[in-house]
Amino acid sequence: TARNWPIDKLVSGSLESGQDRDGVAALLMRGSDGEIGWSLQWSALAGYLLILTAIHLLRVLRWRPLLRPFGEVSFAVVNRVGAVGFMSVFLLPLRLGELVRPYLMSRSSDIPFGSVLSTIAVERVLDGMTVALVLFGILATVPEALLIEHPQVQTGATVALLVFGSALLLLVAIALARRPTISLIRRLVGFVSLKLADRIVELATAFVDGLAALGSVLALLQFLTVTATYWCLNGLGIWLMARGFALDVPLTAGYAMMGCVVIGMMIPNSPGNVGSFWYFMLLPAVLYGLNPDASPVVGFALAVWFIQTVQMTVFGIVGLWAHSRAAGAPRIDENLPRDAQSH
Repeated sequence: TARNWPIDKLVSGSLESGQDRDGVAALLMRGSDGEIGWSLQWSALAGYLLILTAIHLLRVLRWRPLLRPFGEVSFAVVNRVGAVGFMSVFLLPLRLGELVRPYLMSRSSDIPFGSVLSTIAVERVLDGMTVALVLFGILATVPEALLIEHPQVQTGATVALLVFGSALLLLVAIALARRPTISLIRRLVGFVSLKLADRIVELATAFVDGLAALGSVLALLQFLTVTATYWCLNGLGIWLMARGFALDVPLTAGYAMMGCVVIGMMIPNSPGNVGSFWYFMLLPAVLYGLNPDASPVVGFALAVWFIQTVQMTVFGIVGLWAHSRAAGAPRIDENLPRDAQSH
């Protein structure tokens, strides 16, 4: 993904703090000829860090109601386990990080591993469906001639929508008629692999049970509202960073790039999403008049990846530290008399 990219222009020269071409305080890469190769406004960087922090909190707040039907867990536990889990999903290859949250939560509470995994299934399917719909809607506003000239983005959006749309139909069928649907899956998929059929049934039932665990329509609406807010902030942050790099793109470009990144990361990923993150993020760049090989555009894509990596890693390390301290502390049984607890 770095082939033909002007990496030399991106890192050659002197890194300094100054004013960009618009006279705004920024981090600059100035070449030996005195020209600015790229610049990032400090205000955009600060704003993006705040948005990433808000996104982390929203992800934690969204997860807690899914866990509540299986057992009450404090915000502190959900926060630290979530921080380590989010970091692991981003850094570990092949989506192995998805197993970290269920493992740590099952060790930190009385909720079984499988029940926690069902809550992760709910998040993933709804996130995938939400992002696919957003991307498909945004592409409807792009001139058809551009989409014909650059079909890969629309192809990805269509495939994602078909995959998650089919998954949603399957989940609705299981929710309304579980036994006939499971029997049908085992008959159809069983021709290929009985193990695969059982795996599909396991994941689908985990999703349905996890969503049903919300317990009420109000809880479901709250969950969907937090999900919508989370993704709104995500796209807004990417657009803010693009503006910070002096890239004149509309707000919809931020959401198009967000959608492509999320769909791209659904493919078994490399460690730290190296390469795949910025490759997929810049797929829709040409639809908005950006040259994917230009230094500011490359710098923007790498900066978004780098800042996300650093933020998740820092939060994750703090979460690991808090988890190790909690694991070393003695657990107090609230049912024991107070003098027995102190003894």
